[in-house]
Amino acid sequence: MRNLIALLTVLIPLAAQPPAQQHQTAATPACTLASQKFEATLSGTVSDTSGAALAGATVSVSCGAFRVETRTGVNGAYTLALPMGTLPVRVSSARFATTERAVTLAADSTAQADFTLRPEDVHSSVSVVAQIDYIAEETNSGAKLDLPLLEIPQSITVVTRKVLDDQGAVRLDDALRNVAGIMPGGYYDGWDYYRIRGFDSSFTTYLDGLRGGNGTADEIGGLETVEVMKGPSSALYGQGVLGGLVNLRSKRPKSDAFLNLEYTGGSFAFNSPSVDFGGSLNRSRTLYGRVFALDRRQDSFVDYARLHRAYVAPSVTWRITPATSLTLLGRYQQDNGRHAFPLPAQGTVLPNINGEIPVSRYVGETGNDDNSVHEDNRQLGWEFTHQFREGFRVRQNGRVAAYRQIWKNLLYPGFMDVDERTLYRYPLSYDQNWKNYAIDTSADGVFHTGAIRHEVVVGVDYFRNPTVFSGESIDFSDMSQYTPIDLFRPVYGQSKTSALIPAYAGHTLMQFTGLYFQDHLRLGQRLTVTAGGRMNFTSNRDLPDPGHSSSTFTPRIGANYQLLPGLALYGSYSRSFLPQSGRVYEAGAENGTFAPPEKGRQWEGGLKSSLLNGRLMSTLALYDLRRGNVLTADLGHPNFSIVTGQQRSRGVEAESTFLLRGGWSLTTAYAFNNAKVTEDNTIPVGTPTQNAPRHAFNLWTRYEIQRGWAKGLGIGLGGRRYGDQSGDLFNTFHLPGYGLLEGSLSYRVGHFGIQFNAYNLTNTRYFTGSYDNLYVKPGAPRSGRVTVRWSF
Repeated sequence: MRNLIALLTVLIPLAAQPPAQQHQTAATPACTLASQKFEATLSGTVSDTSGAALAGATVSVSCGAFRVETRTGVNGAYTLALPMGTLPVRVSSARFATTERAVTLAADSTAQADFTLRPEDVHSSVSVVAQIDYIAEETNSGAKLDLPLLEIPQSITVVTRKVLDDQGAVRLDDALRNVAGIMPGGYYDGWDYYRIRGFDSSFTTYLDGLRGGNGTADEIGGLETVEVMKGPSSALYGQGVLGGLVNLRSKRPKSDAFLNLEYTGGSFAFNSPSVDFGGSLNRSRTLYGRVFALDRRQDSFVDYARLHRAYVAPSVTWRITPATSLTLLGRYQQDNGRHAFPLPAQGTVLPNINGEIPVSRYVGETGNDDNSVHEDNRQLGWEFTHQFREGFRVRQNGRVAAYRQIWKNLLYPGFMDVDERTLYRYPLSYDQNWKNYAIDTSADGVFHTGAIRHEVVVGVDYFRNPTVFSGESIDFSDMSQYTPIDLFRPVYGQSKTSALIPAYAGHTLMQFTGLYFQDHLRLGQRLTVTAGGRMNFTSNRDLPDPGHSSSTFTPRIGANYQLLPGLALYGSYSRSFLPQSGRVYEAGAENGTFAPPEKGRQWEGGLKSSLLNGRLMSTLALYDLRRGNVLTADLGHPNFSIVTGQQRSRGVEAESTFLLRGGWSLTTAYAFNNAKVTEDNTIPVGTPTQNAPRHAFNLWTRYEIQRGWAKGLGIGLGGRRYGDQSGDLFNTFHLPGYGLLEGSLSYRVGHFGIQFNAYNLTNTRYFTGSYDNLYVKPGAPRSGRVTVRWSF
């Protein structure tokens, strides 16, 4: 904290210096104020010359000492409460020329004023349009305010819909590979596994700003963006892991009518038709909707594995008044199939006297009820916004979700025979139901205290997660109940050795409540300071037991200093906390007591840039994370834990997206991460954290011809390289590093487009993640997919 205070002491005096460059605008129109009361409403949209909405554009009105401003939302819309009179409205956004217009307002009137901004460089209009597709300069997630990424003292990456489409992304893993500091991929199908800055962050994925489905594999076809906030986000979002947070943003309705038809087919019997359509539902264009739906059937490179997914996401927006809107977001996802299982380390990443195990090897059984998976996900969410006349805004987003998982006769690896070819498996069936109730209500606004401009948000949120689960398996002490399989010459169809018996059952209830506050201060032209915190209240129960409650405060403070226009130095300090379900031994208590929450802290600093009229976006981040209260085994009391573990992660991340002229884009991401155990009861100090390579690099470049007979022809090429990974908690074996190449070829003309994506061009044998020496997950061999699109 002392280091950050010293930094602010240096930067605040510098903030009084004039900026190195200012935009030149026409003379401000004359203004008249008939009163000081907010008696009128001005609303409208801001777009570029192509008609695309500009999110985060600043809309301001000033007349003498009177001044009020706001930012456009993700749909480019704005609303201002104003006095009556003739007032100049000024609209500005990075990379675009500022414009001003006089608007006359009468008492109790509602006026509409739409603005179109032109690029500062008229020769870069193609690049500006591409920027909207490939680069996001604004986000609401990092500060719960519509702020430029350049002003948020945290490393944040936004993967846009255009990037997902160009790369043919199907899973969340495919999106996250574009982000520095993330290691996607785990040891098991059916879940979205990923690590951020060396720590597992899989089970706290957020959807539309609210906690999601505990790591279940979300369909990304219905997403607009994937946002990654690195480091602790507990100051605004509460309970969460230290490494970072992933927020998925759903597609929103549009008032203009559109229809997109798409079909994708490819390797391993991949078939996925989808439709995306919407538009206004009434003549006044105040009610508009959207529906995205797909039906995907696919096999796997692993024998006998398959998946059938049905997905539909309806949404509707109602602009009740120019100052009030309500959006409903529905989501239904059903998965049925048979998951692939991990393989032993011997024969994959370790030597085996019998040779290599094929990555296509299936170690389950093939009966109709064997390894069968059924998952059901139903959600209804809402977003409500109201703009008050005084210039403040109230927002609420909430969601009710119900999940069901039924897995039958899954054959898990139990132990390996000394012959290194016979794997003994045990069956497990389980049924799990859980519900999520989440709501977040906040108020935000802009005001001034002297020369200091404040953008403030205050809010309260609540999350409730009741879960009922049960499982059946075998008597693990009876070796005769394990089912063997030859890994090199498998014979399927073996009968079960005995009936399953109850293994576990329970009913849990987690509840989180948070009160948060944040102030984004602008001190002069160059310096912004972001400070805030959150009071967290947590309850964790194994019903009917009374459970455990705790509370903690998680702060964040940071600063951004603009060295040059579009180049900023930033630094921040933040803390995290995460409730734990483990138990600590206590004399006289049969089940012990709940462990205290895991806590962490982070220092982060670096550089951010938005240069060349927004065509070059980059971030360089250095960080130091300390993770405490990590549970370790209680050697004196089996089945209990003690709170002695500590881990540390230090590293450097560099990300850049460069939109060159003429339809060429280049995206790079590199991360160096040194995450290791610093204190533990059983794991040696210095052991690297699991599945966290020290070095990771990703590159994606794409070129599309803009003119001539070949206009619309595009080609893309990408590559990834990951270093060695620790294979288990004790680092007894490694997953070797690997590199992958991929490419794309596309053509679009008019309403039609076709695209071919190829993956793992060199057919590299590699392994993406592991849990221990029986759980090593192979990666897919060479494959390809073709996508055909019609857009109207």
